[in-house]
Amino acid sequence: MKLIKKSILNQTNNIQGTDLYWHQPNIYWHQPKIEELLTRFSTNPEKGLSQDEAEKRLKRYGYNELEEKKAKSPFKIFLSQFNDFMIWILIAAAIISGVIIREITDAIVIIIILIINSVLGFIQEYRAEKAMQALKELAAPTALVIRDGVEKHISSKLIVPGDIIKLTSGDLIPADCRVISHVNLQTNESMLTGESLPVDKTITEINKENLPLGDRINMLYSGTIVVKGRCTALVVATGNNTEIGKIANLVQEKDELTPLQLELKTVGARIGIICLAVSVIVFIAGMLKGFSAISQGLVSSTRASVMSDMFLVAVALAVASIPEGLPAIVTISLAMGVQKMAKNNAIVRRLSSVETLGSVSVICTDKTGTLTQNKMVVKKIFLGLDEFNLQQNLKQDNLDKSLHENTALKYLLESAILCNDAYYLDKKNSKIAGDPTEAALIELGNQFNLDKASLEFVLPREHEEPFDSERKMMTTVHRISDNYLFTEDRQKIAEQCYPKKQPFAGFDAGNTGFDTVDADFDTVDASFEYVLFSKGAPESILKKCSKIIKDNKVEDLTTSDREKIMKINTELANNAMRNLAFAFKYIKAPEKIKRVSDFENDLVYIGLVGMIDPPRPEVYEAVEKCKAANIKIIMITGDHKLTAKSIGKELGILNTNDKVIDEEDLRNMTEEELQKEIENIKVFARVSPQHKVAIVEALKKNGHIVAMTGDGINDAPSLKKADIGLAMGITGTDVSKEASDMILTDDNFATIVKAIKEGRVIYDNLKKFILFLLSCNISEVLVMFIAIVFGSYIFKLLGIDPLLVYIPLLPVQILWMNLITDGFPALALGINPAEPNIMERKATKKKERILNKKSLLQIFWQGLVLTFGALFMYFIAPLFFNTHSLVHDTDVFHTCVFTTLVLSQLLYSYNFRFENKGIFRKGIFGNKFLNMSFIGSVILQVAIIYIPFLQKIFSTTSLNLFNWLAVLASAAVPVVIINIINEISYYIRKKI
Repeated sequence: MKLIKKSILNQTNNIQGTDLYWHQPNIYWHQPKIEELLTRFSTNPEKGLSQDEAEKRLKRYGYNELEEKKAKSPFKIFLSQFNDFMIWILIAAAIISGVIIREITDAIVIIIILIINSVLGFIQEYRAEKAMQALKELAAPTALVIRDGVEKHISSKLIVPGDIIKLTSGDLIPADCRVISHVNLQTNESMLTGESLPVDKTITEINKENLPLGDRINMLYSGTIVVKGRCTALVVATGNNTEIGKIANLVQEKDELTPLQLELKTVGARIGIICLAVSVIVFIAGMLKGFSAISQGLVSSTRASVMSDMFLVAVALAVASIPEGLPAIVTISLAMGVQKMAKNNAIVRRLSSVETLGSVSVICTDKTGTLTQNKMVVKKIFLGLDEFNLQQNLKQDNLDKSLHENTALKYLLESAILCNDAYYLDKKNSKIAGDPTEAALIELGNQFNLDKASLEFVLPREHEEPFDSERKMMTTVHRISDNYLFTEDRQKIAEQCYPKKQPFAGFDAGNTGFDTVDADFDTVDASFEYVLFSKGAPESILKKCSKIIKDNKVEDLTTSDREKIMKINTELANNAMRNLAFAFKYIKAPEKIKRVSDFENDLVYIGLVGMIDPPRPEVYEAVEKCKAANIKIIMITGDHKLTAKSIGKELGILNTNDKVIDEEDLRNMTEEELQKEIENIKVFARVSPQHKVAIVEALKKNGHIVAMTGDGINDAPSLKKADIGLAMGITGTDVSKEASDMILTDDNFATIVKAIKEGRVIYDNLKKFILFLLSCNISEVLVMFIAIVFGSYIFKLLGIDPLLVYIPLLPVQILWMNLITDGFPALALGINPAEPNIMERKATKKKERILNKKSLLQIFWQGLVLTFGALFMYFIAPLFFNTHSLVHDTDVFHTCVFTTLVLSQLLYSYNFRFENKGIFRKGIFGNKFLNMSFIGSVILQVAIIYIPFLQKIFSTTSLNLFNWLAVLASAAVPVVIINIINEISYYIRKKI
């Protein structure tokens, strides 16, 4: 407890001379009255802190975030490049070479290449660190605060003590707070207190000191969740001063490797052990051959010199063969891909998700807001029993004519606009506050140039009966002001509705958007000073009506009329439309209006409108891409079965033989039945979030990789259960975002498909450069192994003096090769453009790994073929060159073998432009970075062959034209062989 008190006292500092906290030892935030806390924090519940004051407090108290382990400094990242067993061996080799054997040049070259490799590794890791930090910033949570009297969303880490924040159901509480006001507030504090049930909150102070956290029911704690209601709260502690901050060390997350990185680490270690064993064999074999040559007097070297040379060769070979740079390149490729996805509205919260994303075989998606625009639009209007051609009459030339000639349309639009609680926030940008259905009606009026504010001025609302789920209707009563224009057509409608009594006073023209008629009418009872408008479900409205407007005339509503209206309603509903009917009546003096519902009778039926949440235009194409990619789409919605079916058909998700089931059907299924039937079910209607988990489980049991969308608190379990949880960035709660693997900032289904495509591209590129690197490493090992272990025997078979056996690649040459062929081309392959057919392939199987048996076999046989050119130059060149009377020169052979293998590997990199295809394809040079790396590497290789001081360092010599022809042919042939085999296998697979 002393530590807790000390933590609290640490915050007792002055800000502009005002004490934020009490300087007393036993302060608990749940004890004081809220007024006292507001005074002490110098804040106001309506205006909050000023921005200037908030910035000062931020400087004093720091960011509202738990203390994380410090990121590596650039210097530590650089030093970590040397923290590797193989690097230590290489350093030891350089020391032995320079100090003991006195081979200064070799030692210097090894150190230089070591530094260059370390610098490249540093750049890669530093960029990866920065990329990951940028991703954390993108996914940072936000909070709604009041600053300078204005509500605004800010990053949660910018919250300071004294801030006033607003929270609602689904929000993650960003700091420790005291509740100021609330409505039905409940929170889930299980992660802090262990209590699984929601906790009801209060604003009343609790005058007890040593209360457990769970009993401080006027407090909210950082990291817990609002599960019900809403509130306004005062921030009292941030960062490490929060309750969860006091146990920060226990909740500190560890950096975890992605599954692919773990796989690379495991397989890389195995390959490393094999290559080390080969290096040891090469070392022993070379040393024994050297000793044999010395004992026979064939060479003048010493045993120590032979041991030294072979030690350096073995070390260089081991270093070159172990893919120690792979994890860094993988991280960079993943991070760069994730940043690209973020620019396209998909924020990936975990790197490991990228590996899974490209393998998704099923997308379970919500309808509203994801497949559709989450914006209701009026598509159909029926006036009386007749359809009104909305599109035709919305043309500019027809607007005034439509309103002038159609009285029923005027009443319907007035009812739609006035019996409505939605309103414009920003008319210029069409921003409307309120229910989406009512917003659609406001937009409809706007299309006819009718303004709600102007109508409310001449027909002000004075009474109302709000919408009720049981009544399924809403009614408002409006006073007919002196500014309202009672036109001739309205007069006729009133005359048909009510008996003639006495002259009705004319009204002055108002700005209603309707025609003006200068006339006095004498057929309406002057006591009718109010007009009542009702809207609601057609069946509910019809029960209240006794008359109907037909052809601008009022008639009795017959049974036949009612049947026809309900038939229209059913037809529209079958086409996924949400329908509202409208009615009106004139009523008498205001003193007689006590309950509005008492006047909901003998209404005049005007008509109905059919609305739809239209599909996003880009979703159609996205659905087709999914079909081509063999990705199954399942729509999960809370809408009615008919609505869901209609949208499913329109978007192409639902085909003839596919099933649509609702919650009742789902409830009656066993787990086994669901697992069996789910392959044919494309739409789940009226399904609650709890059932999403069962759907995910059934799909996963069938071997699918499932992506699931969600936005509510109850969606969190299914988001966690899915292979890829996709939270909505706009409508999603903090809880759903925390449970997700990826956040869609635009809530758009098309973004999911783009992300899957990018995931496939990233996975493809990872696979390509991993296979490329390992194949190249294997080829280097095999050249050395075959030449040194079997060289003398092969020379003997070819009729060449076995004493001509020499080391094919020198240590510095191996390290150089590791630098220019493993570095630049591999990175270029990591950002390879997408293949044209990438979204036409089947999704990767769930258990398929990059380094599976097939891939390992490919690495070995292609690595073996890559050695053909270098081995040809090693074994045949002495004989071949001698036939042309060339003097035997070891430096020439070294240079030829060395350059042949370098060029083979560089050419081989183009083999990975397209998966499972050869290089003889259109667009083979489409990766400009690969082209640049190829040209740059060739230039560097030519430089060490012809520049004198580099010749000494790398033991190379100038090659003549004949040498170059032999080298180029030897380098190209293995690549051609590999591509011919690939083309044949591709052709066979295509036929099958």
